[in-house]
Amino acid sequence: MSEQPAARIPDTSERKRLGRQRGIRQVVFGVQDGLLTTLGIVTGVGSAENERAAILITGGLALLVGALSMGVGEYLGEKSEREVVQSAIELERLEMIEMPNEEFAEQVAYYRLKGFTNDEALTIVNRLVKNPDIWLHEMVRDEFGIDLRDAENGGLRATFAMAGSFALGGALPVLPYVFRLPLGTAMWVALLLAVVALFGIGVFAASLTKRNPIAKGLEITAFGALVFVVAWASGHYIPPLFGHGAIGVGG
Repeated sequence: MSEQPAARIPDTSERKRLGRQRGIRQVVFGVQDGLLTTLGIVTGVGSAENERAAILITGGLALLVGALSMGVGEYLGEKSEREVVQSAIELERLEMIEMPNEEFAEQVAYYRLKGFTNDEALTIVNRLVKNPDIWLHEMVRDEFGIDLRDAENGGLRATFAMAGSFALGGALPVLPYVFRLPLGTAMWVALLLAVVALFGIGVFAASLTKRNPIAKGLEITAFGALVFVVAWASGHYIPPLFGHGAIGVGG
């Protein structure tokens, strides 16, 4: 008779694939933020300065600083979130050691809520108690709605994804000015590239979520356009309230 394998938390290929797909958040956020931030800056500077060098320098600096800021922000944000999760797990682990009877009764109650009978719940929890790591996994999942593996260090993948996607998005509005197009033409080409890129990100996101690619592309493009319109309106109408001239964003 073969020996029963040790209890462990399953780590399936499906879970890993979903984890990679969830990285779409960094891509959508980074590209859209890079596009709109840099687009607003280069078109604003273009309208005000009408000088290619000033546009390229300002756009390049916005791209560099924005990418670094987004990457560092993603790293620190993810680290802080992971520390919060680790704190919750350690609190639960301590309670299981210091108040085992209360935690046992609490876990039984959770299984009762899931539709198990009292006897079934007692059988399950009695078995879990013999495997403390699995029991801890079940407790934090039921009580906090988190996974033990959420406390693990995910590496720098999300950091580089955020910084890289911001840089990619931010580069597009600058490109037309690099190719020495007339400044007015370059501005409209930059706007067109931004629309195409936003729509493309929507199509890419739809490929991961099995949604309608046209609808998803239009959704992200519409939100991007809304942000740009608000930025334009802010630059046009708010400065005059303080005695300054309107700041042109987009002409």
